[in-house]
Amino acid sequence: MYQKFGYVKYREVLGYYSGSENAYDMRKAMPRDKLRKSVIPLKRPVKPEELEFD
Repeated sequence: MYQKFGYVKYREVLGYYSGSENAYDMRKAMPRDKLRKSVIPLKRPVKPEELEFD
C-alpha cells in the first residue's frame, strides 16, 4: 500500500510488537535526495535494541 506513495521497506525490526510480531520501518526520500541514499534498504533484519532514538 505505501509503495504507491513512494515509500520503501527500509528495514525489518524483529519482535518489535507484542506476540513476537515484526515491524517494517518504511521510509520515503525527500525531493532533495535525488540519489535516494537515505532509503537504501538494509540487507538484514535488526532487533529493537539496535534502534537509535534521538
